[in-house]
Amino acid sequence: MAPSVSGSYNTLLRGVASSLLIEAGYGLHHLQHASSSEIRDIVHHLLVVRPPPDDSVDAKEEEIYEQVDSLLNLELTQRKTIVDASNLSAVMSLSPEALGFEQIALWKGDITTLKATAIVNAANSALLGCFQPSHKCIDNVIHSMAGPRLRAACHEIMSRQAKEEPVGNAQITPECQQLQSCYTKSLDLLLKKVGHTEEHISVAFPCISTGLFAFPEHQEQARKWKVIFNTFLKRDYDLYKDYIESKCPGSVALPPAPVSSSLDEALGAVQDADYLLVAGGAGISAAAGLDYTSETVMKKFHPGIRKILPSFRTMYHSIGYSKWDEPVMWGYLFKQISMVRFDWVRRRSMPTYDYVKTIFNSFESRNSGSAFIKTSNADGMFEQEGFNTKSIYIMQGEYGRIQCSTPCAEDSVWSSRPFMEKALESFNPETYRIEDPAGIPKCPKCGGKMFLLLRVDDSFLQSALEEGRAVYDKWLSGVLDQVRNNGKKLVILEVGAGFNTPGVLRLPNERIAYTDGVQLVRVNTEYPEMPFQSHGVGLAEDANAVLQYISQSIEAQ
Repeated sequence: MAPSVSGSYNTLLRGVASSLLIEAGYGLHHLQHASSSEIRDIVHHLLVVRPPPDDSVDAKEEEIYEQVDSLLNLELTQRKTIVDASNLSAVMSLSPEALGFEQIALWKGDITTLKATAIVNAANSALLGCFQPSHKCIDNVIHSMAGPRLRAACHEIMSRQAKEEPVGNAQITPECQQLQSCYTKSLDLLLKKVGHTEEHISVAFPCISTGLFAFPEHQEQARKWKVIFNTFLKRDYDLYKDYIESKCPGSVALPPAPVSSSLDEALGAVQDADYLLVAGGAGISAAAGLDYTSETVMKKFHPGIRKILPSFRTMYHSIGYSKWDEPVMWGYLFKQISMVRFDWVRRRSMPTYDYVKTIFNSFESRNSGSAFIKTSNADGMFEQEGFNTKSIYIMQGEYGRIQCSTPCAEDSVWSSRPFMEKALESFNPETYRIEDPAGIPKCPKCGGKMFLLLRVDDSFLQSALEEGRAVYDKWLSGVLDQVRNNGKKLVILEVGAGFNTPGVLRLPNERIAYTDGVQLVRVNTEYPEMPFQSHGVGLAEDANAVLQYISQSIEAQ
């Protein structure tokens, strides 16, 4: 990306953020030390909660609209992979038996990346969009991509009719370049909108309860339209696929869910790279079966824990917990690490790390030392799954080691396994207590209390991780030198890095990807967004599906 484009974007982004913050009554200090991705999140939040104008659009309102339009258009030209609806294959070929199915296509992907005459929004009865920034609903997605003009247009419609929109009705916004918001009468409204034309007309429906419908009757021009049923999740695609196949005349078998353009872009980035950096966040362990936010996973590993600690609905609830009875604390922690740190491979539910290993080894087989791993996870899964520990940087501590809580010395760190084995000799599964006081860990040097080597407070011994950090820094420095000076390429395969600790993986990866020759492949179902300056692609898809596709494609080469 040309520096001038990046610079223009930063200026424009800060301008939009400043206007929205001032309008909402907030200070501009929020922008002082914020990264571009953090500022973009601020803009998104403020636009989602921003109400439409009370009456006609004044000059100040129009100025904000123009600013946001410029920002969205620049992002669209630089970031979005557009899919032309006219190129999507129909369910059936044109024939006397097709009965309209030659006008229907089924597609899985982001509906806002589809180049179509109109798209349908599953709106609420107020038609104003979702006002909750954290929601991933289609209403929110469409309004976020369309900008505030769409909400203003919908508000104008609602003001004219002075009542909520009944379920089953539809409305269409006035400007042809805006994203249209409709219900099941969308086809009739679209026909009124486009009139008689020889152009290719296409309309995309999101995954809502529309069912299969009839085209507008007695209208010859509508017979040339293409209607796309758009799904975001594979399971929804399969539901539509099964239903369409059951309604098609004769024997019709639709293809499986198509590969998204973003996934192909990610595969291309991996295949084209000379170096690989795997960045494993909490999401990669969750994909393998250790989801700290899942009540089901907690019941699987600790079925009786809530009788003792009622607030422990998930493993996540143990993080930062401070009201421990020490024998119970060590009972829980040692039981946990005995399973997830020292006996994980036979407990995993998905071969997530096998997929990563295939990708990793494809680089190493070409050039030894060309691949590296950094992870914020303490579970030691990369080591347990057979990766070379010399190529792993563990950033936040690990269950495999234990330290003095004081700490009494910089080297007061030991393997946790002997302490765990001693403690579990007197572990009571009914109470989760370590019954023998001799099983409670004491520092071998000072006799004080101990804790696992985890970054939970100021007592954490960062020095224990410095060797790994030095190896990683040296590797990355050498790779970036090759990228900048010798035309080599680096791909960062980031899996499941969210916003619990964004400064550990997420933000540093984004900054590395500012460099020409670096591509960031971000796999995250909740937060796939990429900052404008970063090269790469975000995938809001299941991590196992993405990793399996990339690994199998590499094996097939």
